[in-house]
Amino acid sequence: MANEERLLEQYFEPAHIAERRISEERLESAVRSGMLRGGQARTRRRIGRTAVSCAAALLLIVAAAVYVPDMRFGGGLKELQTAADQRIPSYVEWEVGKRGMLREALDQGKYQPVGRAASYDGFHVTVDGIMTDRKHLVLFYTSKSDNGERIKPVNPGLYTTVYDKLPYKQFVRDTNERTGYYDNGSYRDMLIFDLTGGGKLPDEFYFSGEWDNGEFPATRKFLEVKIPVDASKLAVLERTVPVNHMFDFEGVKIKLENMVQVPERINLSLASDASGMQKFARFLDWELRTKNDRGNVLPLAMAVETEPGKRIFGFYAPDYVKGDPLELRGSWIETAFEGEMKLVIDTNQFKLIQAPDDRLKLASIETSSERIRITSGFQSMDSRIGQFLKIKPEFTDGKGNKHVLMNNSEVLHEGWKKNADSGLDEYYFDIAGKSYPQPLTFEVEQYPGQLIKKPFSLTIQK
Repeated sequence: MANEERLLEQYFEPAHIAERRISEERLESAVRSGMLRGGQARTRRRIGRTAVSCAAALLLIVAAAVYVPDMRFGGGLKELQTAADQRIPSYVEWEVGKRGMLREALDQGKYQPVGRAASYDGFHVTVDGIMTDRKHLVLFYTSKSDNGERIKPVNPGLYTTVYDKLPYKQFVRDTNERTGYYDNGSYRDMLIFDLTGGGKLPDEFYFSGEWDNGEFPATRKFLEVKIPVDASKLAVLERTVPVNHMFDFEGVKIKLENMVQVPERINLSLASDASGMQKFARFLDWELRTKNDRGNVLPLAMAVETEPGKRIFGFYAPDYVKGDPLELRGSWIETAFEGEMKLVIDTNQFKLIQAPDDRLKLASIETSSERIRITSGFQSMDSRIGQFLKIKPEFTDGKGNKHVLMNNSEVLHEGWKKNADSGLDEYYFDIAGKSYPQPLTFEVEQYPGQLIKKPFSLTIQK
């Protein structure tokens, strides 16, 4: 009986996920074996029967308290769904908004109620429902704690039923956008996952991870919910519009390949032409415009390099409806800087000895007993565009001794601003106010490339 009890404890252990979990088949075998042994013990010793039964009942009650959504007894599944779970919660209606891709899927009956929960040590999470096309997952959840704190997932994961991790990227919305709300002590919100690398959501999967109440990491609790996918309710959560437009910025050729609409955003896929002599680094003053209740300009939500020479621009567009007008406007691109990333300064003589190129100016050096503040800058080119560098925390003096920038609780003393009086895009950093063997050498971590201006307007959807 002890072996079966350990197997049950291991299965419901909340601290681990893939390494220690036993299969459901072994769990069922352990339960059946334990029940059989309990029956045999009953015929031998009446007093022992009561103790074993109570222990088994207590173990199962504890296990249910730790993990309630998917508990099997002799192959039977204890479902937690009720008639109330089949309704679309009011917060889901609010989250998806009045129009857009998610509203369309909801109105077409593609919401899949789940109504499964997990609880552990005062933390409670319920997956109310999902919408998915197997490549994208929109998950609606309710979370609460016994102490009334807001609890939120920390790096949540998606796993198969045998605990293989599904490859995905989670879309994180800006905190200024709509992100859920409290309701009678519970917090309700949605999460969006995009499966990557050809990954596909299986018929059943685990939504797993630690949950945090904003205090110390040691207070986090591991919770997971097993979720079924209804293949009859798959939504349309991705639409691709080919564009194939080539931009030419003084010989730097960039191709806008397509526009892809996914939940909550529109992604533009861009690639540099192989014949271009320089690689692009940033797109400056680029806007994606439409017409909706939030205004005409869609906020930039993400910019990622998927592979060398290829980039995705993601714009926050929860209200976008297929066929709405869509226009891309821009003015500048910044090429990648390819020179030597080093800054050498003599702070005693106020002299810039070496810089990555001659665009960088030494604006000022302020000296006190506490600190030395070094300010540099680039000549401003546009009120909307900033050119800034950033140096690494460690620097070297004239004798090769190592030093670090001043910091406050590991936050470096540095800053950036546009100085209207000097006409410079400025960057300053502080070092300790003492005497150093000169000159001082700073390794540069970020440095702007060349800015190329060419205003354009491209209609993607009329």
